Amino acid sequence: MFTNIGRRLALLNALVVIAVIALAGLVIYLALRQSLDAEVDEALRLRVEQVARSWEDGRIAEPVPSVERREEDDEREEHGEEILREGDTIVLVADSAGRVVSNPRGIALAGIPIRPGIERALGGADDRRTVEIAGVGAMRVLTVPVRHDGEVVGAVQALRSLREHQRELELVKWMTLLGVGLGAIVAVPAGLYLAHHAMRPINAAFERQRAFVADASHELRTPLTLIRANAEFALQDPSLPVAEIQHELGVILEEVDRTDRLVDDLLTLARLDAGQLPLRRAPHDLGKLVARAAQGMRPLALERGVVLEVRDADRCRVIVDDDRVIQVVRILVDNAIKHTPSGGRVEIATACAGGQARITVRDTGVGIPPEHVPRVFDRFYRVDTARSRADGGIGLGLAIAKAIVEAHGGRIWLESQVSAGTTVTMILPAEARAAPGDRSSAEEAVRSTGPSARSRLTHRPR
Repeated sequence: MFTNIGRRLALLNALVVIAVIALAGLVIYLALRQSLDAEVDEALRLRVEQVARSWEDGRIAEPVPSVERREEDDEREEHGEEILREGDTIVLVADSAGRVVSNPRGIALAGIPIRPGIERALGGADDRRTVEIAGVGAMRVLTVPVRHDGEVVGAVQALRSLREHQRELELVKWMTLLGVGLGAIVAVPAGLYLAHHAMRPINAAFERQRAFVADASHELRTPLTLIRANAEFALQDPSLPVAEIQHELGVILEEVDRTDRLVDDLLTLARLDAGQLPLRRAPHDLGKLVARAAQGMRPLALERGVVLEVRDADRCRVIVDDDRVIQVVRILVDNAIKHTPSGGRVEIATACAGGQARITVRDTGVGIPPEHVPRVFDRFYRVDTARSRADGGIGLGLAIAKAIVEAHGGRIWLESQVSAGTTVTMILPAEARAAPGDRSSAEEAVRSTGPSARSRLTHRPR
C-alpha cells in the first residue's frame, strides 16, 4: 500500500533537489554575470572619462587621421581580432560628424566603431550595449559624449571583449547542468532508499494494525457466535422452563463477560497507544504494591495448587500509578500460575538498586519454546491457542503489561526454558532506596494485615 507513496516521495525529493541545484546555479549565474558586466562597465567608464577630459582640456588639439580598414588587409584584420580577443580595452574618438579621429591601436574591423552608440553619444546621452563582432564575439561597448563649452563636440567609444567573462559564465552554466545531472542521478536512488527505510516502520505499523483489527474481529466473532447459537437454541421452544436452558444462559453470560473483558482490554491498549491513558502517579512502596497484587491472586493459586511466594526486599519507593502496576503484576502472576502445574511454584521478587526498581516473576512451569519468546508481547499472540482459549486468555495480557510499563518509563522482558519455567522481569524508575536496617516492604505489609497475612502471601497446595 505504501510502496507507491514511497516512490512518489522519492520522486518529489529528487525534483526538489534538482530544483534547488538549478535555482542555486541560476542565481550564481545571474549574480556573476551582473558582477562581470559591472566590472567591465566600470573599467570602460574610467577609460572614456580619461580620454574625454583630455579632449575637453584641449590636449587633443589636432585630430589624428583615422586608420581606415582596407578589405584586402587581412593581416591588419587578424591583428585587430587578436587584440580584441586578448581582452584589451580599445578606445576610439569620433568628431562631431561621427568620423573616427583617434584609433591608437590601429583597429580595422568591420562593424567598428559601433555607429549607433556614437550617434546616441553625439545626441548628448551615454550609451551602453553589448554587440557581436564577427571573428571576435561579444563586445561590451560604452560611448559617452565629449563637451566643450557646453556643446557636444565629439564622442569617445571604448570596447572590450567579453570572451573571458563568457568563459566564466559558461563554466558556471555547465557546472550547474552537471550538478542537476548528478543531483538527478544521486537523488533518485537515494530518495528511493531513504523512502524505503522511512516507510518501513509505517508499513510495519500498518501491518500490525491490520493484524490487530483482524485478530480483534476474530476474537469478537467467537463469543458472538456462541451467544447467538445458545440464544437460538433457547428460543427453539419458548415453552421450556428456565431451568432446562440454564446451561445455555450461563454460556451466554460467560461469553458476554469475555467480550466485555476484550473490549476493555482493547480500549486500554488504544488509550495507551494514543498516550491518553491517565496515570495517577504518586510515591508508593514497591513491596506493598507487590504484596497487594499477590493477595489478589490467592484464590487462583489455591485452585491450581501452586505455591505463591513473595520474597523480602529492601524498601523501595516508586512514583507510579499503583493500580496500573498492580494490574501488571497480576497479569504476570496470572500467566505464571496458569502455566505452572499443580505442586509448582511462582515467586515474586523485588529489588532496588542504581535508581531502578526491579520486579521479577519466576515460575517452574512448562516454559516457552525459544521460537515463541520474541513474540510473547505481541497483541493476540498465544503460544498454545487452544489452551489459552480454555483458560479464558485472548493474548492481550502481556501486551497491556508491556504498554503500561513503558508508559511509566520502564521496560519489561521475558526469559524462558522449556520444562524449566519462565522469568519475567520489569524495571521501573525508583525514587529512593531505604537504609540497610529498614524492614522490607513485603514484610511490613504482612504485619499490617494481621497474623494471617503471611499465610495469604505464601500458598501451598492443600
